Amino acid sequence: MNTVADRIPAEHRLRVTTLNINHSRDEAERRTGLACDELSVLKPAVLCLQEARFEADGSSLQLRTITAETGLEVVSARTQHGRNDGGYSGNAVLSVLPTIESGPIHFGTPDCGLTLADYAVLQAATGQTIIIVSAHLAWGGDQEGTRLTQMTAIDHGVRALMDRYEGRHPVAILAGDFNTLPGSDTNRYLKGQGAGSDGGYTFWTEAFAVAGNPEEAATVVAANPWAQKTARGVGIEFPEMLPDRRIDYVWTYGWAYGRPGCPVAMQRSFTDTTRYGYPASDHYGLTVDLWTPPILAPVPAELLAADDGLLSDQLTLDLEEAGALV
Repeated sequence: MNTVADRIPAEHRLRVTTLNINHSRDEAERRTGLACDELSVLKPAVLCLQEARFEADGSSLQLRTITAETGLEVVSARTQHGRNDGGYSGNAVLSVLPTIESGPIHFGTPDCGLTLADYAVLQAATGQTIIIVSAHLAWGGDQEGTRLTQMTAIDHGVRALMDRYEGRHPVAILAGDFNTLPGSDTNRYLKGQGAGSDGGYTFWTEAFAVAGNPEEAATVVAANPWAQKTARGVGIEFPEMLPDRRIDYVWTYGWAYGRPGCPVAMQRSFTDTTRYGYPASDHYGLTVDLWTPPILAPVPAELLAADDGLLSDQLTLDLEEAGALV
């Protein structure tokens, strides 16, 4: 049985990959190499990273390595907080698409180490203006209120960008590590089932709800050795007792079902089985294909109101011009 994805040609899909790449210095070179190898197979048009590692001077060997190995270019990247090992952690957006603009979306949560998301506005080959956000929300079971505030700020920022590019066929995509479960207030807000921190509402379409595989739902699993190391670092003595969790997401702004920007295929990435017997991070990544059909040029206004004679003359002229090009 053919799925919708089977009927959509590859050139009408936009592939987005997201990964919390784990800012730890431990085996960073090896893990980055594993990620680059898988990226060379996935070939995303856009890559969203969280916990990208930066040096004290703001440079990033990790990002330089990824760009050199994959052909992706860094279009937005910022440090957020320092690490005990002397490095810094931050978000990044990388892409092969032309960049229109990029910048931060500030959360307004100064007491949290995570204070902003990175966004970029890109030009798709099919004509859409792609607004992409890489987000890493507050960590901690008691920080849902902070995460909801952060997500409300992201939604406001995306709405402003959607308004700015209203006449240019915008499609907005949000990807990242939300540090919260699917039924949380933060995700209920995105689904239109709960209010934001300002009392307002929104609606986004989640890729997993449309194209996800329930058998590949979890993005942080207890069996992952890097997840175990992270857990021990925060005082969890027996990390194998932790439940597997789905805390990484890809969303499209608005009611995207069957419309441009709709997710049509999804796969888990950077696991201990997708390429090697060893994961690249303490999180698994997500790779989503979104439907981006070509934007058709509008019919000139004079032709919309034209009689048959003018239309015939225009068609003859078009055919003559086409013949001159042969």
